[in-house]
Amino acid sequence: MALWVLEALKASPSITSIGLVGPESLRSDQVVMASMVGDLFGNVLQGLTTAPRDAEAVLFVTSDIPWLTVPVIETFLENAPRDVDVVYPIIPKHIAEARFPGTKRTYVRLKEGVFTGGNLFLARVDAVPRLQERAQVLLRHRKSPLTLARDVGPGLLLRLLLGQLSVRQAEVRVGRILNITGRALIFPYAEAGVDVDKPEDLALAERELGGNHQAFGQGWDIS
Repeated sequence: MALWVLEALKASPSITSIGLVGPESLRSDQVVMASMVGDLFGNVLQGLTTAPRDAEAVLFVTSDIPWLTVPVIETFLENAPRDVDVVYPIIPKHIAEARFPGTKRTYVRLKEGVFTGGNLFLARVDAVPRLQERAQVLLRHRKSPLTLARDVGPGLLLRLLLGQLSVRQAEVRVGRILNITGRALIFPYAEAGVDVDKPEDLALAERELGGNHQAFGQGWDIS
């Protein structure tokens, strides 16, 4: 799966350098490697060490979204505002279900609609270390909308349960908790949000991307 993601990043004109937090077996040309650590946000910080010294912003991408393509990456980067610390895509439910019928995702009902979260985000380099303590808690609860809402306050939880919480209200509240400015970008590509974390997801990926497992490594120099 990581090879599919790396292929898309390498082909994207807006990507100027690539770092990979993962095993040495995935080493390839044009990729700076970093060792894995024990938790998700720790690996985010590891990824940050692979960025060029003069980098102002970094696009973080998980390795389990093999449907990622150049248009998905470029559309996100073209539409992500640069006047905030973090930009995170949210995908409308009807788009996710139309592109991947039958897949089970975690959805949240907001005032503007029903959304699932993406598996990439754009962040200013100097904002990432500030996220560590509180972001680790929120990341652990990211698959449970109600637990996540309790983390950010009862008022938000009530508006969420009533379907009256707006995207903007969520941005402001979460930004205050994390001491950052953030934007949730309503995004038209389900490929950014549908990941492979269940056997049925893997079966779908193999059907769509090629049942021949050699396709996952085709054209790569893996040492």
